Amino acid sequence: MARLGIVRTIDSAHGKKIHGHTFKIEIHFVDKLVNNMVGNIDFHEVNPVIDRVIDSLDKTYLDEVLGTRATVENIAIFIIKELKEFANLYSVMVWEGSDKYAEILKEEVIEDEERKIS
Repeated sequence: MARLGIVRTIDSAHGKKIHGHTFKIEIHFVDKLVNNMVGNIDFHEVNPVIDRVIDSLDKTYLDEVLGTRATVENIAIFIIKELKEFANLYSVMVWEGSDKYAEILKEEVIEDEERKIS
């Protein structure tokens, strides 16, 4: 297996006492190497979708966009739900500053959604 990552940053605000951060977002794909590419992922195909999702979070009050408290976990879950169309999406890491982060696995989010439906 191999991992492919895309990194973006956003500057946004959150919290009851509104304050801002620069959040670093890492989006990880995992798959087998196919023709020397991770799962035949083409940056030219995934980048526009990723950029649309990231742009919806940049320079916003995240609590309003997410409809819930904007923790690093909830930001990652939001991104996973927006990108779940990509079968080989593995995880999303969201960094708050340079020393705190959460990594959420896509399978956890999908399993949680399925539990809520059944």
